[in-house]
Amino acid sequence: MKEWRPMPKQELALSIAPGSAFEILFGGARGGGKTDTGQAWLTYDAQNPQLRSLVIRRNADDLRDWIDRARGFYSGIGEILGQPPEVRFRWGSIARTGHLKDENAYTKYQGHEYQRILIEELTHIPSEDHYLKLIASCRSTIPGIEPQVMANCNPDGPGFSWVKKRWGLDGIPNEPIWNRDEKTGRMRVFIPSRVEDNLVLMQNDPEYINNLKGLPDGLREAWLYGSWSDPIIPGAYYTQSLMQMRNERRIGLVPYDPTMKVWTVWDLGIGGQLVCIFVQRTSTGVFIIDSWQGEGSDGIPQVKKMLDTKPYIYGGHFAPHDIKRTETGTGKTVLETAAALGIDFIRIPSIPVNDGIAKALLMIPRVYIDEDKCEYFIESLRQYRKMWDEKRLDWKDEPYHDWTSHYSDTFRYLALVEDMMTSYYSDVHVYIPEY
Repeated sequence: MKEWRPMPKQELALSIAPGSAFEILFGGARGGGKTDTGQAWLTYDAQNPQLRSLVIRRNADDLRDWIDRARGFYSGIGEILGQPPEVRFRWGSIARTGHLKDENAYTKYQGHEYQRILIEELTHIPSEDHYLKLIASCRSTIPGIEPQVMANCNPDGPGFSWVKKRWGLDGIPNEPIWNRDEKTGRMRVFIPSRVEDNLVLMQNDPEYINNLKGLPDGLREAWLYGSWSDPIIPGAYYTQSLMQMRNERRIGLVPYDPTMKVWTVWDLGIGGQLVCIFVQRTSTGVFIIDSWQGEGSDGIPQVKKMLDTKPYIYGGHFAPHDIKRTETGTGKTVLETAAALGIDFIRIPSIPVNDGIAKALLMIPRVYIDEDKCEYFIESLRQYRKMWDEKRLDWKDEPYHDWTSHYSDTFRYLALVEDMMTSYYSDVHVYIPEY
């Protein structure tokens, strides 16, 4: 193992015994030494040959980076073998690795037993339910070893809201924050660590902190100082409007009205990029009552199965104008594949993205969103922003394409078609011109 000495915040995180806290969240800012801390944590009890640990990262590329660092960190006490890679310690204990490529990744470990689970970049997990599925495998039947979860993150990403709520975070924490789970009674703790706590990085790469200081407002507070306040993100399209909606209590419980039809609006991507929102509309409001995100590559058949399991009576299904694209392998268009399964998609007009965003902003004063069923959708809207031009140090007049784009596209599409949605069960004929 390479010579490594923990800095004070790292030492504090590593001193939290499993009997004191079941869940440890470490970091909350850029450059706080999160990865080294997690790799050191995995060596605790590694001398017991029965110990089994699990390391989770967001995707294969991130996992490869973790493995590369692990090779150096564990040199002399363990080696990386197998596919997917495992850290096999010289005492016989094993740390397995995995990444969250699709929805199935959250359930594939059910029935397994891991006494230690390390989750890198926790806020990349979109929902608390996904997280709970992962840590359900953290248990121990080994005498003398209690189970424990360690995670790290920055205050951003699709899981920002649920992580903030679960650990009781707000503002810029400077001291550990402890709270007890109301259901299990087990303790959890957040240990803050920022770049200024990482003395090695400060000495070896002094420009790193200057780069963080040069970030736009909102992002700088999050990445440099570890702020968990809901930021007003410059360049964000909908953040201020969402704050107004909360003030007016238009984000909260929005129940399904069984006397009204439900319309769906889609972004037809692959896997997690396949998303839709469920909408009911009246003359006074646009009610987003539910949302859904796909998994794997079984696109339209998966859509059909999901729609059939919902309790809604549908008025129609709106999909982007490119639904006439031909699918690889079938030779059919997405529209044709869906029609064969009984889903008659209505094509959404194609207009410039910025015009669609402007129309969505005009619609927002009439919008209500169910917070529980649309948590990921709301977080996507909150963080959807313009692209930052590092050369001009200004925002480009186009959206930044990342995880926020897919649900935000459905919201933009909704603004284009909401006036075509009728409220009740009368027959409806919708005409969309070809573009």
